[in-house]
Amino acid sequence: MLRHFSRIGFQNIRPNFNDVQSVRRMAGHSKWANIKHIKAQKDGLRAALFTKISRQLRLAVQEGKSADPAVNTLLRSEIENALKRNMPMGTIQNTIKKCQLSKAQLKKHRFDIRFRRKVYMVCSIYSDNLPMVKMDVTPMIKKSGAEFIDVSHMFEDFGLIEARYTSPLSTTENSLEEKVTEDAIQLGAEDVEIVDVTTAAVNFICSPIHLTGLSKTLEQNGYSIENSEHVFTPHSLVQLDADEKKAYTVFVQKLRDVPGLEDIYDNVE
Repeated sequence: MLRHFSRIGFQNIRPNFNDVQSVRRMAGHSKWANIKHIKAQKDGLRAALFTKISRQLRLAVQEGKSADPAVNTLLRSEIENALKRNMPMGTIQNTIKKCQLSKAQLKKHRFDIRFRRKVYMVCSIYSDNLPMVKMDVTPMIKKSGAEFIDVSHMFEDFGLIEARYTSPLSTTENSLEEKVTEDAIQLGAEDVEIVDVTTAAVNFICSPIHLTGLSKTLEQNGYSIENSEHVFTPHSLVQLDADEKKAYTVFVQKLRDVPGLEDIYDNVE
């Protein structure tokens, strides 16, 4: 599913978090204005969602080095997430059994693509055989008028963590905002936003290299992690005319059929 995180306004963020007030000014900033709309569109079809969840379960077994959720806290968290998203327990159990039988290690990779010299794309893909996937997809890439090319200079990347604060506030804390702001500073987040006070839904931004570590730290400090991901936002956007949009839509659909494709980020307005 395409993500237009550019609309959130990440491009020019250079936050300074030396004190509480700096984070409070950031919280609720306009760069978060469209995040609910974006997140509502991201999961796509049910089948695609279950494929993604199955991949996360497999990764959890790998990283936690156990298929037993009683000792693998990462797997337990992913199972809870799968159930929240209505994946049947039977499907979850079958996925975990397959993970136990497979010796191949699933790893996250990145494809950088330029489409018809105008659209720049970052594609996240999970695979246990990247050379084979790349060999299979290269003819389609070339036939579509695209090419593999480093597009790092066109994007800025962040770690995005969607969480809920599940512990009760202490009597010394006046509000949820005060609590999450203080936690953002103390635990190493670069920005924070309260999505919903009623449900205590909160978004944190951090450096991508700290994404896993911060997610675990937040869990240890009373947060339930709903989702965490490495996101990319373009420095500038391009507009496509009707014919270009049509061709690009067809190309994106072909990319979505690539096994293991997780996310697509682009510079299209």
